Formats: sequence, structure tokens, C-alpha cells
Amino acid sequence: MKRILYILTISIIALVGCNGSNKASDATSNAAQQSDKQDVVQIAFATSKVDTTVANANGIKCQITVNLHYAKGGAVADAINAAVLNCGLFPKECAGGSKATDMPNKARDIANHYIKSFLEDDIVTPSEDSQFYYESNSKVSFGRDSIINYQVGYDSFMGGVRNNYQMASLNFEPKTGKLIRLKDFVKPEAEGKITDMIVADIAKQFECASLQELQDNHMIFSEFDPYIPENFVIGRDSVEFIYNCEEVAHYAVGAIVVKFAYKDLEGCLQ
Repeated sequence: MKRILYILTISIIALVGCNGSNKASDATSNAAQQSDKQDVVQIAFATSKVDTTVANANGIKCQITVNLHYAKGGAVADAINAAVLNCGLFPKECAGGSKATDMPNKARDIANHYIKSFLEDDIVTPSEDSQFYYESNSKVSFGRDSIINYQVGYDSFMGGVRNNYQMASLNFEPKTGKLIRLKDFVKPEAEGKITDMIVADIAKQFECASLQELQDNHMIFSEFDPYIPENFVIGRDSVEFIYNCEEVAHYAVGAIVVKFAYKDLEGCLQ
């Protein structure tokens, strides 16, 4: 069976945490897939970084940090970059220009958007308990069948009563750079089974005996029927399904993650 070589050329930056209080920390690792000498395609990942502090006319400071991984290696890399920039977490004006030659400036473009937003707010007094900040981090890993998993998230506080954090998990076909969506990964006839498994796992996490208890005690899935999230990670040995903060529960619950080994999903996946 032919395999494909992937080389991660830079330090991996840990994805921003979803606990709403801790900033992401850097973690260094290397990921690579061994290859036969035939039909080798090489994709490298580099990172575009900005780390700066800006002060408005009133002397209020805001820390802006962006660590954005981007792919290098032709059309496949361009397809990955385009999907990342259009994942819904970045300003629309930053979505264009997805070629590797355009990407080194993207972190600066994203940072400038939030710098402009902060300065235009004309904040007069600092927050009593929180520092103003915008922090976006990303990481890349390789899952089953050399599938590329790209995770990006941000954590920010630009005023108000609480911070805001979101993340996106994107999976890509290694040969084509095609984004693997839920419909490409889960068999339609298995959606009900997986949904039930997810509900059972979340109920266990929150020490509930049923969906009704989750709804009554924690307001999880209280406004709509349970579903499989589009945020998922195709890992080497398991699959993770991720609900963002406030996606299926109130803010205090935070993000919800459910993880299943492939053997538990036998017959359910494409």
C-alpha cells in the first residue's frame, strides 16, 4: 500500500484551551509519516506569528497573539489553507489569498483586524479583573490513513462580562487536500446510533442517567435535539467529537468533548 510523506517543519503550538481562563502554552513536537519511495507527495507546515501589545489613547493595553499554521506544497496545500481561512473563526477580509506565498502575512492581517477593533472601541477604564487580549493558536497532527487534522481556536476578552473562546477542527484528505465533512465520514444510517452513543457518554460525564436529566440538570441539549457535531478529530486510534462553548449548553459548562475508539464505531464510518 502506497503511503505519503508529511513533514512538519516547525514547532507545534498548543491549541487554545477551552476553560476560558488559561492561556494556551507552547508545546514542541514533530509529526511525520514514513513512506515508500513511490508516489511520494510532500506537504510541509510552517507558521505565521504575531505577538504584540497595543495601547489606546487612554493608555489601556491589549495583548494580541496569533500563531497560524499554514501548508506549503502546491495545490493540495492551497486547498488546506483556503479551508482554514474560511472556517468561520477569522475575519472575512482575511480569507482571500490562500497560496503559501500569501500565508506568511496572514497572522499580521488577523492581528491588525483585532487591533483596529480594540482601538475603535475607545475603552476608557481597564477591566477590574481581566486583561484585554486576543489569542489564536493552531496545531497539526496526523490521524488514521495519514489524514491531516488541523485544529485552530481563539480565546479573547475585548470587554464585557466574560471572555469568548471557540475552536474548529478540520480533517483533510492527504492526497487532494479535500476537507472531510461529517457526511463524508459517518454513514447516514449510523447517525442515530452515534448520536445515542454521544448522549450516553455526555450523560456519564455529568453523572446523569438519561437525556432528560442532562436537559433538566445541566440544560445540555435543552433547546434542540441531540446531533453529531461538525467539529471532529480523525485520530490514529480514536475519534473525538467536539461541541464548542454555548453550542449545546450554557456558558458555564464550557466545551464538551466525546471520544470513541474505532472499534466502538465499527460499521458506522465511511
